[in-house]
Amino acid sequence: MTDITSLFDESARLKVREDETVSGWSVGLVIFGICLTLPSLYTGAAAANNLGVIGTVQAIGIASLVLASMSIPAAIVGAKTRLSSYLIIEFVFGRRGADFVNALLALTLIGWFAVTAGFFGQTLEIAFSEILGYSPPVWLLTLVSSALILMTTLFGFKAIDRLSLFAVPLLILFLIYVANLSLASVSFSDLLDIPGNDPDYFSTAVSTIIGSLIVGVVLMPDLSRYARNTKDCITASILGNGLGNSFSMLIAVFPALATSLLDPMAYMIMLGVVFSAFIILVFATWTTNSVNLYSTTLAVAVILPKLSEWKLMIFCGIFGTAIAVAGLADYFISFLEWLGVIVPPIAGVYLTDYFLLKRTAFDLDMLEKVEDYDKAALVAWVTATVISVLAFWFEVSITGIASLDALLITIPLYLLCLKAWPTRFERAEGHSL
Repeated sequence: MTDITSLFDESARLKVREDETVSGWSVGLVIFGICLTLPSLYTGAAAANNLGVIGTVQAIGIASLVLASMSIPAAIVGAKTRLSSYLIIEFVFGRRGADFVNALLALTLIGWFAVTAGFFGQTLEIAFSEILGYSPPVWLLTLVSSALILMTTLFGFKAIDRLSLFAVPLLILFLIYVANLSLASVSFSDLLDIPGNDPDYFSTAVSTIIGSLIVGVVLMPDLSRYARNTKDCITASILGNGLGNSFSMLIAVFPALATSLLDPMAYMIMLGVVFSAFIILVFATWTTNSVNLYSTTLAVAVILPKLSEWKLMIFCGIFGTAIAVAGLADYFISFLEWLGVIVPPIAGVYLTDYFLLKRTAFDLDMLEKVEDYDKAALVAWVTATVISVLAFWFEVSITGIASLDALLITIPLYLLCLKAWPTRFERAEGHSL
């Protein structure tokens, strides 16, 4: 019998070797594929419903520009250190202090698993009703499909990951085909004339679009550590978090407006592509949520290293499924808005640490000498998060973009905190602990 632990990638705690690196296009295409999810299609459709075509294009353009710009420095840190986000966080926040940060990341990741699972259940319900004339309730479909995703992630994650390489191009072509079908029934000029229901939705649209990928931006080193150089980091960020995010949401605009429906499965049924839509969307969502569950498990495994990863995956899968069944997808827009506020301060701390403080030495041999808690990093992170949450709650903004505000607030706070709680060791390149 195969040892289940051998199915997991242990490289999360290892430095990527130079011979393992790939081009920026390869990394960018992976991110592009991650962007192609049911929640992303729904986000684009919701924006179009409220803003119309022009307003949606503007919102997506601004959000994608912000995401790509934030992604580039995070990607560079990963490429230069060759370490996962979780290890970088340990160096910056302390070995035990990092547990609090990773716990927050784990919660956001499991939230994404739950949201995607909820949308998956709704998609299956619509599809079964159309194809079979009857469908089990959404909660049951969510429960069963999540259980199957858990099983396949446990026993065949690597195989699913490889198959997703074929699914992504097919999904791109299929979505382009669906958009073209919608333009066959309603002219492009007519779609441009469709007014949005709520012009004031613009700031919400920008916030939710940024929130949809902000966790991926903070965790960019997980992928960019495989990039060969800085140029490849720029390529990967623009292709993935820029163009990939834009495509995944813009492609939903035309069919959503043409049919007045937000759910991808629903408007694809109206456009007459029932069975093919079912196969493509199910497979794409299956692979994406496997990645979500896997990433959640890695984050929790860093906090609880003594527990077997397969046991943690089962726990995370059950917990995420319970949240999904409880209906987290119903609060999707609010979930994304808050993600865009509470997650950026994490990146703000480690980017300041690397670029402004020039603490660029990340030798794994040093890790055992890192202090348990870096007070300056932790206090700055918590304070910046609280201020950002309050600012968002009371609608106070510096730039008009809550995520960017949260990032900018963190930088001076961290520098001030270092005056009060100086780091005990020097981690500049060429110095040892």
